[in-house]
Amino acid sequence: MAHVRVCAIGTGRAGMVHARNFRWHVPHAELVAVVDTNAASAATAALELDLPGRGFATLAEATAAVDVDAVVITTPTFTHEALVREAAAHGLHVLCEKPMALTVASCDAMIAACDRAGVLLQLAFMRRFDPPFVTAKRDLDADLVGAPLIVRSLTRGPGLPPAWANDVATSNGMLAEVNSHDFDTVRWLGGADIVEVYARASARKRPDLLTELPDFYDTAIVSATLGNGVYAMIDGICPADYGYDARAEVVAERGVLFAGELRTDGSLRVTRDGGEARDHFVSWRDRFRRAYEAEAEHFVRCVRDGAVPSVGGIDGRAAVAAVVAANRSISQGRAVQVDA
Repeated sequence: MAHVRVCAIGTGRAGMVHARNFRWHVPHAELVAVVDTNAASAATAALELDLPGRGFATLAEATAAVDVDAVVITTPTFTHEALVREAAAHGLHVLCEKPMALTVASCDAMIAACDRAGVLLQLAFMRRFDPPFVTAKRDLDADLVGAPLIVRSLTRGPGLPPAWANDVATSNGMLAEVNSHDFDTVRWLGGADIVEVYARASARKRPDLLTELPDFYDTAIVSATLGNGVYAMIDGICPADYGYDARAEVVAERGVLFAGELRTDGSLRVTRDGGEARDHFVSWRDRFRRAYEAEAEHFVRCVRDGAVPSVGGIDGRAAVAAVVAANRSISQGRAVQVDA
């Protein structure tokens, strides 16, 4: 296969990051269409991507008009299962944004559909392709610091996600929409599945939303235990206001590893009056620009070579299972076992 022909489903912020990468930045990839149920958004995106007339309302319309090998799905979480199953039915390989789905049962259905169709399913956990996180994992695998003891991971976003994501019923809340990456990170770096969680959450930044959404939360902390005895901590705040912040730390037997930082570089300025200024990331698109490209490159390479993606449906399912358990812990005020 000379080039992998990709259709981008969803033209929101994440959708356009992926679409631009497949259009201009990923070797051996060819973006051939965009899909959005909002016709105006689809048309506008197609024009920006220099694909006039290639904006469609449905995947069925796109596949009827152009040849497609794979899709990248960036629509709201509650639409993922149906779209993945439809893509698999068309014989299309799938790169699916996180969170994978709302329930473990939906994840199982997505995995089964792709397996039956013989197509690849890759999850968009881009931190697995970010150089600092990759280095930390490499050092752990090379036993440079010994076995992990405690893993900490955080994500703090500068603003609220789309309105539908504020409703736990349609999104699983902030722990899913913002912190799915952290659940995957602690499992990946910790070296085992999360088996128990204890979570606390509240609406500290936007308590006004509780009137309409009584289960809404914007501040959360999760204590977790992995199957190998490693302890993990996850925290999230959204909106954090000060910028975009995504970091991880692994305390191991013989050392400690740090992945990511708030600053865009190592510069620091301190003034006599006590002021301090640092350049910092204000957007996840800036912080993980290269990781998104590397993630897409990996997907295309796997499709072309018939290889299994390094992060797949099982990984997405594990994160969903842990998030569901954490939300149950929040509502019940106790530690909760994660369903296998």
